[in-house]
Amino acid sequence: MSLQETKDHLIQLLADPDNKVIALSGKWGTGKSHLWREVQAASADETTKGALYVSLFGLSDIDQLKRKLIESVVPVAESHPGLWDGAKRAMNSGIKVLESFHKGFGAISDLSLLLAPAMLRDKMIVIDDIERKHEKLSVDEVLGFIDQYSQQYGSRFVLILNSDQLAQRPVWDTLREKVIDQEIRLLTTPEEAFEIAIALTPSRYSAHIKKAADTCGLTNIRVVQRVIRSANRIIGGRNLADAILARVVPSIVLLTAINYKGIDDGPDFQFVLAIGSASYIAERMANKDKKPDDEDKRKARWRLLLQELSIGRCDEFETLVVQFLESGQFDASKVTAIVDRYVAETDRMEALQKTGELLARPIRESAAFGPD
Repeated sequence: MSLQETKDHLIQLLADPDNKVIALSGKWGTGKSHLWREVQAASADETTKGALYVSLFGLSDIDQLKRKLIESVVPVAESHPGLWDGAKRAMNSGIKVLESFHKGFGAISDLSLLLAPAMLRDKMIVIDDIERKHEKLSVDEVLGFIDQYSQQYGSRFVLILNSDQLAQRPVWDTLREKVIDQEIRLLTTPEEAFEIAIALTPSRYSAHIKKAADTCGLTNIRVVQRVIRSANRIIGGRNLADAILARVVPSIVLLTAINYKGIDDGPDFQFVLAIGSASYIAERMANKDKKPDDEDKRKARWRLLLQELSIGRCDEFETLVVQFLESGQFDASKVTAIVDRYVAETDRMEALQKTGELLARPIRESAAFGPD
């Protein structure tokens, strides 16, 4: 489902209290966390608005997970006191640490683990970055915690999963059937990814970047942001004509997307840099009568992509872009020299075109009126 469709579906699933555990899955960088934050901010439900968030990045045991959740109660309690009241009453049995909850949790130490059931009862918990957990923390331990708190303490869970990076897939597939009530798979469109990325990283070249990003099928929002940053830095705020932008922007978009692995089974730098060269043409001629194998078919797809981007050949500009992507540095004076040359070539081509039109006009007029 697209971003908007997934958002609507998630809202519907959250409205049904029988859905104790909801999984929101999709490829890395496609906007799953962004979608959740939008749903949370727009929700009228107090439990959803006050959901506790935890990332499993680097966590090596369940106790660390519980501590992070307990720590996250403090800011939520301040903005959603109604959620705090229930937990406060549940713990009001002589444990003289309530003031510490409002000042921070450093004094609680391991006592927080004893308070976890009371603190997390009937709460909504969002668990992100499951695939980035420490190897010591197994997936079945995480799902065991989820099953325990959803069944015994009425907690609800939203799991945000990068499906293309999740390790221990057989274990995950087996336990998913026992724990998760509903799973939604997010399939962000290139248009949606660009809309989010350009709002976060503006650019005066947005129209040309969007066209090239759509052609490349970029759905990873973080990759699109890096593409935009590359274009902004390399072009450097220059006010260039559309013809020049059409020459440089597609190469920047494609090469940046390749560098950050934003294109599934896309070409590499070497293939792009060789396009239109003598060696490239010679190879094509040598293989023209050969029955295509899988590699030939891949290269045919890559050639079609470059054709759609109007990249017919590469020169020192593309080499400069690759050097920038690999090193993070580039010579701005070289960019200026190349762009100035493109401008001169464009001016010359436009002048020749206008001259040709002027020379052709008397011929057309003569043909129209006939001989005297």
